[in-house]
Amino acid sequence: MKHSKREKTTRGQKGFSKGKNDSFKRQGPIMIEEILTSVAKISKTDMSIREMEMRTDPTNDASPRIKRRFKPLDNPETVLEVLRGILVIKEGVIGNNVTTGPLQYQYWRTCLDGTALNKFNEFATQIGTETTAHLILVERRFVAFFAPREVLNSQTRYIRHYMRKPYDVSTRRYVGAVNTLNNALEQLPPSFDASQKILDQDMMDILASNAPKSHKELMTDQGFDPQTATTDQFVEICERAESKEALRTKHDRNRSEDDSSEDERPSKKTNKKRTSVPYKAKRAPYFCKEHGPNTTHDSKDCKVLSGKKDWKKKDTFEKSEYKNKYKKKTRELNLLQKETRKEKAKWTKAYNKLNKSTDSNNDTSDGEVSKRSDAVRSKRDTDDSDSSSSASNNSSSSDTDSE
Repeated sequence: MKHSKREKTTRGQKGFSKGKNDSFKRQGPIMIEEILTSVAKISKTDMSIREMEMRTDPTNDASPRIKRRFKPLDNPETVLEVLRGILVIKEGVIGNNVTTGPLQYQYWRTCLDGTALNKFNEFATQIGTETTAHLILVERRFVAFFAPREVLNSQTRYIRHYMRKPYDVSTRRYVGAVNTLNNALEQLPPSFDASQKILDQDMMDILASNAPKSHKELMTDQGFDPQTATTDQFVEICERAESKEALRTKHDRNRSEDDSSEDERPSKKTNKKRTSVPYKAKRAPYFCKEHGPNTTHDSKDCKVLSGKKDWKKKDTFEKSEYKNKYKKKTRELNLLQKETRKEKAKWTKAYNKLNKSTDSNNDTSDGEVSKRSDAVRSKRDTDDSDSSSSASNNSSSSDTDSE
């Protein structure tokens, strides 16, 4: 199966807005998916798990008691883990009616471990006397130590720009998680007060602008104005859009399962390449008790079940006979190759001799031709000289006669 190599974005990543898995990309200190997910289950084999008892009526010692198992804070990874751990400690303090400062400090130390316990003791010694008022300062320093840098700015930026409703979560549950996240802002540094929360009117704009496309379309049709609307009106109109989507998907599913004619159904493209069915998926035409399903023989024609002892010998005889024929053929081919090599050597030797003889004959013929041409040329020169001398004699004789 092929996988794309492109970088996954927040919109295309499964789990962030699609709700397929929990591998969402972290874009803020506290994600909306973390608030929607339930707390991890505590295993029985974990030795670090502790147990606390709380009274239903803290002031009445005879009231029923509630047992609660929790994991002490050691080295928390996220701010939400710190806030949830502090909430458990405060519930235990209230449930056991611990009112004095030293007892509250001691209760905190029993619920902390490792790095968290060391930092709590460090901040407690820095502030001084163990009182309830000083415990609040220790708690704020404790949260600020485990929180990332500029946690409030990054958290508000996430809520305004990156927070989206997961695909498989209802709007009512999503709005409740958003209110929980907004209330958590007052527990973050630097101010640790309610002024850090986002106003209801601004939160309404954020919810409406980051709503799904189908919800926005219905808001436009209904004339929904987030500036004047309340949270209940927003939830109502989004639930209408969700029910409309559910009806549409159900109608499409029923339409696809309807027994309509072939002309009304959409034509499907057939694959040109047909995958060959493996041998195991095909049904064998024969079945043998000894060899099982096969394509050659049945139980009646099986040589092993019929008790024929010579069927292997026949096969070996045929194989040996074939091997002997093959050996004879190879031997004959080797002899032919040797004879051809000898004939080829003889032919090349004769051819080389013939070339040498033709070269020598050509050299001798060229010498004789040159000698003959020299003799002809010398004879021609002598004839010319004789003719010239005779001509001079004739002229001298004529001169004497004239005298």
